Amino acid sequence: MRAWWSKLRAAFRRRRGLAEDLHDELAAQLEFEIEENLFRGMSPDEARAAARRRVGNLTGIQERARDAWTFTALETVARDLRYGLRALRRSPGFALVVILTLALGIGANTAIFSVVNTVLLRPLPYPAAERLVWLGESDPKAEGISVTWVNYRRWRAENHSFEEMAGFHTAHFTLTGRGDALLTRAGVVTSGFFGLLGAKPLLGRVFGEADDRPGAPLTAVLGYQFWLDKLGGDAHVIGTALALNGQPYEIVGVLPPRLHFFEQPIDFYLPLYRIEGEVTDRGHHGSMRLIARLKPGVTLTSAVADLDLIMRRLAESDPGPESRHRATGVFLTDYQTHDVRPTLLILLAAVGLVLIIACANVASILLARSTARSREMAVRAAIGAGRARLVRQLLTENLLLAGLGGLAGGLLAQWGSRALIQMGPRDIPRLAETTFDWRVLLFALSVTLAVGLFTGLAPVFAAGRRDLVSALKDSSRSATGRGGQASRGALVVAEIAITLVLAFAAGLLLRNLIVAQTASPGYDPEHVLALELVLPSSSYRGPQAIHNFHDQLEQQLHILPGVTAVGSVNCPPSVGDCGDWFYSVLDRPAPQPSEVPITLFNTADNDYFSVMRIPLRQGHAFTAHDPPGAAIVNEAFARKWWPNRSAVGGRIKWGGPYRDGPVYQIIGVVGDVSQMGLGTEPYPEVYLPFSQSAGEAIVLMIRAGGDVRTLAPAVRRQVAALDRNLPIQSLRPFTSTVAASLAGRRFSTVLLVLFAGLALTLAAVGIYGLLNYWVRVREDQIAIRMALGAPRLVIMRWAGAQALRLSLIGTGIGMLAGWAAARWLADLVFGIQAHNLATLAGAAAAVVAIAMLAAALPVWRATQVDPANKLHHA
Repeated sequence: MRAWWSKLRAAFRRRRGLAEDLHDELAAQLEFEIEENLFRGMSPDEARAAARRRVGNLTGIQERARDAWTFTALETVARDLRYGLRALRRSPGFALVVILTLALGIGANTAIFSVVNTVLLRPLPYPAAERLVWLGESDPKAEGISVTWVNYRRWRAENHSFEEMAGFHTAHFTLTGRGDALLTRAGVVTSGFFGLLGAKPLLGRVFGEADDRPGAPLTAVLGYQFWLDKLGGDAHVIGTALALNGQPYEIVGVLPPRLHFFEQPIDFYLPLYRIEGEVTDRGHHGSMRLIARLKPGVTLTSAVADLDLIMRRLAESDPGPESRHRATGVFLTDYQTHDVRPTLLILLAAVGLVLIIACANVASILLARSTARSREMAVRAAIGAGRARLVRQLLTENLLLAGLGGLAGGLLAQWGSRALIQMGPRDIPRLAETTFDWRVLLFALSVTLAVGLFTGLAPVFAAGRRDLVSALKDSSRSATGRGGQASRGALVVAEIAITLVLAFAAGLLLRNLIVAQTASPGYDPEHVLALELVLPSSSYRGPQAIHNFHDQLEQQLHILPGVTAVGSVNCPPSVGDCGDWFYSVLDRPAPQPSEVPITLFNTADNDYFSVMRIPLRQGHAFTAHDPPGAAIVNEAFARKWWPNRSAVGGRIKWGGPYRDGPVYQIIGVVGDVSQMGLGTEPYPEVYLPFSQSAGEAIVLMIRAGGDVRTLAPAVRRQVAALDRNLPIQSLRPFTSTVAASLAGRRFSTVLLVLFAGLALTLAAVGIYGLLNYWVRVREDQIAIRMALGAPRLVIMRWAGAQALRLSLIGTGIGMLAGWAAARWLADLVFGIQAHNLATLAGAAAAVVAIAMLAAALPVWRATQVDPANKLHHA
């Protein structure tokens, strides 16, 4: 420890002074020995020789002392770094190409990993987040069913596996009494919700057990942004009231700004008990989901089995259709990232392949450069430098290049991550929270070190195998060794193969996006303005009040200038699943309880299908003269049950044979539209008439003859004229809703196409560099062939064959790898097969074409060699 401390002190002192002091001390000692020898009678020469023998090798003593004073290894590394920097200054073009290539690869990987880290790897910001579980119900036909209030109460009271359990869902409420009416979004939760998420109030309190009891007062906890924007951040808001759907809710607390559990922003939270607590029917499914925290040491499998045991006891005490239901559970992190995980992992793999191509490019460049420096290395070896010392120097230079590339890549990654946040669809959880934390920095550092070591392997191995005598004789001819050329050729083959895999994947996603965008959606979204309303139950009590408002509003909208038609629907196309349920077909044998089918149920008025131009295939659309129980189905539903005859006249029972429910008779069949968005398979769907199944949620589809955006102000005025306290949930051209359904596909496609383009560029640079070097080191051979009469066309074919051979080998390997990798893309494509031979052939042709274009200039240069001049200077 003392020796180490002495070295550290010496490192901060003047090194020159230490060396001079030591030199003076040794000189004084030598003079003293000489004088002693002269005093003993020796001649001056003998005295000096004897003194030198006694004192020893002065240079060796100084070197050993210097080793004792300093950190020799660090000094050696510092010298190597200084030498490497001087070498880069002598070759600025080479350094710039390598640094930019590595910066692109490292930067792209770091940017994508920053998103993966935030979305998939970073722990959720809740206490013991690794033990938080999302709970639901399932039956043999479906999973993720909402949990009934009765089941929740029994699960919470009787389970032995969870520390706490809470229910939640979202709902819309109309806020009045504070300026214009405002449609707000509420998180409706039980008292344990905030404790599970570790949310403590900024002001006041959160819900307690008293808020989950019968007769509890109506209370509300405000979200931070709502409190700030709508209530001005009033510190005295506790105890005041909010008028929601005509009822006063006392404000008891305000939350801090960091709670982002729900996908969309929440304005405030309300006690769920006041909405669900009076339900006693175990088969009444609303929208409630559960979140729970496992006890330490309890596995998710055993916890779900614990809940299933409770469900079996309930099935014995309260038999019915719910007896088949079981519990399902998934860790909250997995639940939130389930939809985006495959896409992000594929993008991470794709950008990793780009990095491999960049590394192969740099390794090829470094190998060529090390071959060109073979004479320099031979000279250094000849004057005493060992092979280990030369290898260390080469590795230091490569790590220096990688470090500079990593720094530039970090700057590119900062910009790239911001671009990803802007490009990414809003449904990617926590995307906006993407930052460069310690995981991202460690990833970037690890990638930089790995790149430096990987790209340095080929030059190091070449340096170890080099014949120094041959290198000293002729540095250029020794550069043409078959081993070095084969190594560079193998790197280019690998680049081409990987590029082909990326080009194939990008081509698949691009074709999939084109198919989704160009395929007929089954309706016409152009010139349609979608007006979405949620009628508060406090103002519109019962179906008749909803019908009256709907009819009046449609009449007022019809007379607006430019409006050609108006229709209403509960769930428009491309917005997702708004509701499904069990059913049965009455003219078919009753299915087993576990085989009762499920379909989408929707509500539409008489004009909806004509407004959206959804074709009528059989029967007729809804009319005012339809008898009770009329229904319209889509073609997918009709094909499933009546493939060879008309579905008109068929009867279906809502709820299936084992549940109470109305019977509907089919009066028409319409074309298929996808509720899940463009590029998805249409599901069987049943439409019920709005006049008989009115709901509070209404979407009016307004078709106009021109630009629908000019209609928006007039539509707002008509709504306000009928009910000034009714807020508009959304009012926008329906084309924007349709385009939003492709946001996820567009995001992954754009990135993969970008990576494939980058890979093609890097591969082209690699081929160009390899063939250009191949021509340069063979100029003597080309000159001899041309002097012996070989025409330029033969030389061109000879040089071009090298590029074509490498391209075809790489393409063959890439086609096999791409075909094998297609199965990983199967879940991301719709409308085309993942194993698509045409796309693979197109990608292969594009890669070969790019490779040959990159080879064109070096091949042309090969034919421009001047035989006389070259042989004269040979």
